[in-house]
Amino acid sequence: MQYGFIGLGNMASAILRGMCRSGKFTGDVFCGCNRSEGKTLALQRELGLVPTASAGETARVSDVVVLCVKPQMMPDVLPGLAALAPGKLVVTIAAGKTLSYYESALPAGTAVVRVMPNINARVLAAASGLCGGKNASREQVALVRRMFETVGTVYELPESQFSAFSALGGASGAFIHLYIDALASAGVKAGLPRALAQDVACQAVLGSAKLTLESGEHPIALCDQVCSPGGTTIEGVHTLKRLGFESAVQQAVDAVIEKDRMLSK
Repeated sequence: MQYGFIGLGNMASAILRGMCRSGKFTGDVFCGCNRSEGKTLALQRELGLVPTASAGETARVSDVVVLCVKPQMMPDVLPGLAALAPGKLVVTIAAGKTLSYYESALPAGTAVVRVMPNINARVLAAASGLCGGKNASREQVALVRRMFETVGTVYELPESQFSAFSALGGASGAFIHLYIDALASAGVKAGLPRALAQDVACQAVLGSAKLTLESGEHPIALCDQVCSPGGTTIEGVHTLKRLGFESAVQQAVDAVIEKDRMLSK
């Protein structure tokens, strides 16, 4: 089977690396195109990607077409897929654009699967939301699930939940990086070397996430276990609450959801 990638940015590169190195797609062929030829040639050298000249050529020679361009570029890209042959599968990772948007722009009956991964695909730890369109078979949805399981965990969910998932599973990564940097900067202010402070902050976030996932306990219950009565940690927790930490996070998530919905219009 031939997989064609239209757009070869960070996310497409991560997916390609995961698929190629997983051992689950041996014998398959990967091709793709990008506005910047340098990225295409780099992936050709690294993974054996077969360069294609355009979106139209990528779609013509591929069984599975993966759209990895920004949502605002879709009006320029989709006309090149107007002659898409029957039986092809189109996968999109663009934010905001609905399944019906693609189904109306592509030839009638085209199978479309929408996926929302995140940048953690680069370290095979993505959280990806997945939803199949009305023409996508269970086998096609399962194939896309296998593709994205090579770079992390996949959650199949209804499209009505995609905006919320985009905020929690995608944009929140930026929030967490801000939090890590804030922790590390506070450590530097307190006298720690920057490299040590950043490493400790990363390990704290990583360990806390692992503990929450594996213990099955509510995050607040785990928070309470760290907060001794009259101790130091509860002072920090009350300071975060007083300064609106929880409200700021929730408002940031709301803002992402609203922007995602605006992109779908």
